[in-house]
Amino acid sequence: MQDAIRYVKAAGGLIMELMKKPLQIQEKKNQSDLVTRVDMHSEHFLRDQICRDYPDHWILSEETDGGREDSHMMLQEPRQGYGWIIDPIDGTINFIHHLSHFAISVGVMKDGCPLIGIVYNPVTDELYSARKHGGAFLNDDPIHVGQEQDICEALLATGFQAKDWKPNSVVVEQIGRMTGKARSVRILGAASLDLCLVASGGLTGFWHDGLYPWDVAAGLVILQEAGGQVTNAAGKAFELSDTTLVASNSVIHEALISILV
Repeated sequence: MQDAIRYVKAAGGLIMELMKKPLQIQEKKNQSDLVTRVDMHSEHFLRDQICRDYPDHWILSEETDGGREDSHMMLQEPRQGYGWIIDPIDGTINFIHHLSHFAISVGVMKDGCPLIGIVYNPVTDELYSARKHGGAFLNDDPIHVGQEQDICEALLATGFQAKDWKPNSVVVEQIGRMTGKARSVRILGAASLDLCLVASGGLTGFWHDGLYPWDVAAGLVILQEAGGQVTNAAGKAFELSDTTLVASNSVIHEALISILV
């Protein structure tokens, strides 16, 4: 875990330095799906560090592997041995607009199962970390999910994939169903940090369609170790090959799913 923390903190320093320079922005699929030179530098740095120190480990990362049509299904069959799942900047649009809700997300896998999660916001210097069966932490302090007992007390978050940012999308309809039932709904724009906010009690729940492994591999471990629950829309244990994620403090989980589906 200490190597992963060292990598993300160094990448965070690189990002903060590159933020001072003009950004080179490119569209991937549309105007809401963007990548910058900084994303690429961060990913190359992380991959280089891992390849140098762990040459026998596999790596799955957003900018290298995200263009593949089968990227959702790449973990359908568990990959053996140790591997790293990387999002060099989760929340690129926030980053471009100088909103401080973005992070580097690194998940470490063993034989297809999430083992370690590291999510680091270099602007706030907040580092969320967890190891399976080892608890979850914000910097050095243990974190736990919130204690809300009813959906009416819940502060929730969701998000759009770029292709769904349009009128009458599923998420718009889901938010409409939440209106008047949950306390409120936020769209914050970085799934890894949203999962960490559920883990630390700032949010009660989070749902999102169309996520990729690099969006959630790290936050999944952190939330589970903080006492939360993560499933797919059917209420079954979430797998990294699933495309719909529902996360909560576990108490409101059934109520959350019942409204969404």
